[in-house]
Amino acid sequence: MPIRVLLIDDDTRLVEMLGGYLRGHGYVVDCCGDGESGLQAQRRDGYDAVILDVMLPGIDGLEVCRRPARLFPRSPS
Repeated sequence: MPIRVLLIDDDTRLVEMLGGYLRGHGYVVDCCGDGESGLQAQRRDGYDAVILDVMLPGIDGLEVCRRPARLFPRSPS
């Protein structure tokens, strides 16, 4: 099963370049241009990995990282 990657960045040139590179190496890549749509995609689809910019319009990349951790805290081992 291929690895699913969510790429969140508002720089369309970078998204095209990095997305194309990852797809060329067998990854399934979805892209979002802002933090809010990235969070929605994470909730809706789930991903094996997320690559994101820190300086995003609206919700910044750090908050995109924080929110899933609050929504899905790790259970104790």
